[in-house]
Amino acid sequence: MSPKKFKEIRETLGLTQGELADVLGLSGKMQISHFETGFRQPSGLIAALMLVFESLPERKALELIEMLKHHMERRPRAQRKNKNVRKS
Repeated sequence: MSPKKFKEIRETLGLTQGELADVLGLSGKMQISHFETGFRQPSGLIAALMLVFESLPERKALELIEMLKHHMERRPRAQRKNKNVRKS
């Protein structure tokens, strides 16, 4: 997915970089910025989700985003803050 396409989908959804990062379970808006500038490529899963958002009617895309936000917020606090830290 091109950086331009990634940004275009985000803007069409009316999300800030930070909001999209939250929906996708990323650590912050810098990762979204990297995808949009081409500094990094999104994973296959993130690219696929963006294409799903684009393919849905606006109302359905927003419902899916709300569902994802809800589930991301329900993760245990440790998983939200330190995604890369595993408990032994």
